[in-house]
Parts: sequence; structure tokens; C-alpha cells
Amino acid sequence: MIGWGGWLSPAARAAVVALVELDAVQVGQFMLSRPIVMGPLLGLLWHSPQNGLALGACCELLSLDDLPVGDRLPLNATVAAGAALLLTCGPRPLPVAAALPVGFFAAWAHKKIEGFWRSRRRELCAAAERSIREGEAPSWGCWIGKSLAQQAAGTFALMLACVWGAGPIVGALWLRLPHSVVAGLELAWRLGPWLGLGVAFHALRVRP
Repeated sequence: MIGWGGWLSPAARAAVVALVELDAVQVGQFMLSRPIVMGPLLGLLWHSPQNGLALGACCELLSLDDLPVGDRLPLNATVAAGAALLLTCGPRPLPVAAALPVGFFAAWAHKKIEGFWRSRRRELCAAAERSIREGEAPSWGCWIGKSLAQQAAGTFALMLACVWGAGPIVGALWLRLPHSVVAGLELAWRLGPWLGLGVAFHALRVRP
């Protein structure tokens, strides 16, 4: 029997990823957006538990030492895992070895977009300061709601671009790639968890 998650359209699944991504820095911070949590949960919901766990663990481990220090924006591991999982569960499922690089490219693109969003939020903070100096009450609810809506809409659009744009293109290219290239990408995917463990050991080691 197919659960309700199996009937979700690609657009609805992209919306789920966009909403969960808000937990990363915007809403709640309940850790639901961590790839190691989100990946298995969405994998179960979308009837791909093995891919969900594998992609979530790999993205989690590879991003452990990539920290948002100062004004530096790291690659968004939530977007990477979400995009890759969407591509493996899409209308034309991609092999995981092809989906993961697309996921990391989506995370890089999201980083560029989020840099623009952050500059807009600084403008909202400046406007709030001006309102306070002038003795007016800032419209916190309106501004916060607008900021969250922009973040979710941008992430949603990026997820749709992956599923309906990058997915078919990469799927067609995958069938035409030389065997050596396909074998190399599959080897990289098999080595990914081990590389992630190396990153985890580096991140957790005691520094003098």
C-alpha cells in the first residue's frame, strides 16, 4: 500500500524541502534541516529510505567542517541533500552518483542567492532602526513574514529548477557519457562516505 507521501507531486516535494530548509537559520532551529535527519525522514516519506539515509549521511559528514564563521556562507548541506534526493525520486529518477553532484551545485547556487537575501535583510534592519529612532513601532510581523516567504520561495524555485531542468538534462547526458566517466562518478559516490568520515575526524579532533 502506498502512503500519502508517495503521491506527492515533484512540486509538492520541492515545497517540503523549501519549508524544511527554513529550519536551518530562520525558523525554530529544531535540527530537522540537518541532512542526517531530513534525508532519512524524507526518504521514508517518498519510499526511498536507502537513498535518503545515504545522501543525508554523506552530505552531513562532508559539511561538518564547513562552518558559517563571520559573514562567510558555507554550502547549504540541506539544499544539497534535498535536491539530490528529489532527483533520485523524480519522474525520471537519476542514479545517486549523478544526483549528488547536481545537489552540491544547487547548494552552491543557493549560497549565491542567500548572499543577496542577507543584503536585503540588512536593509530591513536599517529600516527598523530608523523607525525606532523616529518613535514608530517597526512592522516586525510583516517584515519577518516577507523575509521567510522570500527564502522559501527562492529555495522552492531552485528545487523545481533541479527537478524539471537539471534532472532531464543530466539524465540524457548520463546515457551518453563515456563508461570511464560514469565509472569515475560511481567510484566517487562509493568513496563519499569515507571522505565524509575523514572530514568528521578532522572537525572533531582536539585542536591545540
